[in-house]
Amino acid sequence: MRWLRILYLANGAVYGTFYAFVPVILTWHGFDAPLVAICGSLGSLAFWLALPVWGHLGDAVVGTRRALQLAAIPAAVLVLGLALPLPVLPILLLCVAGSATGGAISALTDAQAVSGLADPQREYGRLRMLGSLGGGVFAIVSGVLYDHTGYVVAPVAGALTTIAIAFIAVRIPQGHGGRTPAEKAVTVAGTGKPAQANPRPSGPATASGHGRFGSVSDALNGRPRLIAILIGCLGIFIGIMGGGTFITLRLQALGGGPSTIGFANGLGASAEVPGMILASWLAVRYGIRPVLGVSALGLAMVFGTWALVTEPLVITATKMVAGLFFAGVTVSFVITMATILPQRLVSTGQTLYQSVAFGAAAVLSNLAGAFIYKLGGTEVVFWFLAAATAVGGVISVLALPAHTRVSRAAVEPVAMEPLPVVGT
Repeated sequence: MRWLRILYLANGAVYGTFYAFVPVILTWHGFDAPLVAICGSLGSLAFWLALPVWGHLGDAVVGTRRALQLAAIPAAVLVLGLALPLPVLPILLLCVAGSATGGAISALTDAQAVSGLADPQREYGRLRMLGSLGGGVFAIVSGVLYDHTGYVVAPVAGALTTIAIAFIAVRIPQGHGGRTPAEKAVTVAGTGKPAQANPRPSGPATASGHGRFGSVSDALNGRPRLIAILIGCLGIFIGIMGGGTFITLRLQALGGGPSTIGFANGLGASAEVPGMILASWLAVRYGIRPVLGVSALGLAMVFGTWALVTEPLVITATKMVAGLFFAGVTVSFVITMATILPQRLVSTGQTLYQSVAFGAAAVLSNLAGAFIYKLGGTEVVFWFLAAATAVGGVISVLALPAHTRVSRAAVEPVAMEPLPVVGT
């Protein structure tokens, strides 16, 4: 558990040192606002296409821990490339490739967590809040640092914190996520009666009826409720992802420097800490539906205010409110994925959710945002994002099961034969 906590803090450090500043780093490289949005859209498209592959890799091939390492190492190299004075096209290609690799880190971290926690509904929020705490602290400190150094230091800091994740993953016990290779080798599919129950497997899971798209086909097959939930998730995160891009650009347009942007994003991330605790408690007490519904409505209202507010300090205050509601959305969807899908699909569930939330939604929000920005300006962009979030919230709440709770007793059993005895 200690190394899982450190892993979430490292995730937060990557956000605080690098991702919180990506839009303005791109403007430092000569991008204008629509081009920043298009770059984000292309990167998100790569993330969307690659993330299910990472989920299948973690569940059915190498295990979640090894997949996390394989994602972090190339991502660090690609992030470091953004420190070089390159033309626009190479910078865009680095961003796209970095999204296809580093984008999987957060989902694989969540997969590590939910596969190893005894009660994810109660424990996940307390664990995930460490990522928000790290993000908040590092964003504020990094903003002050970049005031003196410029944004050239941001990719270096992002690369260092990303490579740290690969080393931290080595220290996580193998018991978090998937089955061991020995267990995988002796699994008998379709026997119906396991020789040994294995509610918390520890290495890559054996594929069970994978379709053309591997474990993603397995996850979606026969689960129309899951598809509806993902459609609602798409709408909510169109608002979240577009809001993250355009509010950072707006702060810069209003005269905000690195410290202002870092302070706003840092307070927003820090507000997720109490938000995670509160959301987890409310989810246990009242269920996921009201938590997700209130959080989505609150985010829609915040995005609406961003269409009207022009004071950086007021925007910073609203970022804190957005952080609280974002925490509620995050806890709701992570727990929902852990509830609807069996544990052998734990990595696939988290990567599937995040490929929609941070992939498909970001593609659509940035493309639409770039187009709307050209036609109507920033205000119209935020009205669009508010509407998308509200509609997505309604769809998600209607699609969610009435009672959403992770039950370890309900995990699908693993059919196994006795291990052979060497030398007999």
